[in-house]
Amino acid sequence: MARTRTGRAIGEIARRAARGDLTAEQAAALTARLREQQRQAMYRAALDAVERPARPVQVRLIGARADVASVLAALDAAMTLTDVSDPAPARREPGAVRVCATALRRRPMTGGAR
Repeated sequence: MARTRTGRAIGEIARRAARGDLTAEQAAALTARLREQQRQAMYRAALDAVERPARPVQVRLIGARADVASVLAALDAAMTLTDVSDPAPARREPGAVRVCATALRRRPMTGGAR
């Protein structure tokens, strides 16, 4: 069975830990990081392989002005935001604002939390 680069790297980490070059904690941390990188690469490849074009999503955010602004900043880091409305008072929550935005996934997928 063929092994991936990540699998070979994990095997090398295990050999270095067995020789005493790495502690068990260091080996576990390196292995976890490699597995997470591999998982994220697979997710991105799966999302980018979708043949149909990405369709826009309409988002309505309701909450405190600072909270809405922080969520919009996070969305902007992960997606392309278009048609962002000005903050308007929320009808049911006093002191809250309502913002509507249209978000479109970037292709290839970039940004987001790391």
